[in-house]
Amino acid sequence: MENLGISTPDQKIPVDADLAVLVDTNSLDQLGRVSSTLLKMERGLIVVDHHHPHPDTVRLASHMIVDESAAAAAEVVFRLFEASSEEPERMEATALMAAIFVETKHFLLARESTFEVAAKLVKAGADPRRLSGMLSSPMNRSERVARLRAAERSSVAMLGNWIVVTSQLGSYQSSAARAFLSLGAHVAFVAGDVKDKIRVNMRATEDFYEKTGAHLARDVAIPLGKLLGGVGGGHPTAAGLTASGAVDDVLMACVRRLREAVGSLQT
Repeated sequence: MENLGISTPDQKIPVDADLAVLVDTNSLDQLGRVSSTLLKMERGLIVVDHHHPHPDTVRLASHMIVDESAAAAAEVVFRLFEASSEEPERMEATALMAAIFVETKHFLLARESTFEVAAKLVKAGADPRRLSGMLSSPMNRSERVARLRAAERSSVAMLGNWIVVTSQLGSYQSSAARAFLSLGAHVAFVAGDVKDKIRVNMRATEDFYEKTGAHLARDVAIPLGKLLGGVGGGHPTAAGLTASGAVDDVLMACVRRLREAVGSLQT
């Protein structure tokens, strides 16, 4: 935010706030203790998102504005500008473009609608040429070492011709999961202990999702969150799970649940 010239807002919730708007937040559990305060808002809770809706969030929210076809939550936010016939100012357009840039991995995960929104943001004043330098940062030594340790500790399971990798790591789980896809895995589950819970980062290739229909959030993370006393959510090819139990047991449960979701399409 500093690179974009946007000051970080005070993290304290104003005492006179009567409405909460959650953006790109799949579950209130992601907010920790703040969630109890948000649920007491007089005018309720509005969710603006592009994740597969979590059942608990649907139950608690006053309004759900969700578009799962959007590659980034910023796309949904921009559509709200359009729906209200408002034009984002240059700073707003730049911030939305930056959000799209990050969430789509520099447009690698972009869809047709993403480029349509990006073009309109450029027209509103966003300069995509500045974003790469502003948002990118070289991989530090700790992340490199973490990826290598994840590879050293990895196990491979086969679902027919699909390659599923599991590993344990204390940090940079998301980075390691992405790295496994680059190495050749179709699906990766990387888990570690986080504050007395087990955190699992899940990644799958687009090819795996398109050919099997297995949705990491809907079919694995969300149901396992309920089963294992935690919470899960995310997208078809990128999801997260927080659960109770031992790391090995949780990873085995992830692979087992994925195998059930894939079913006869394990070829």
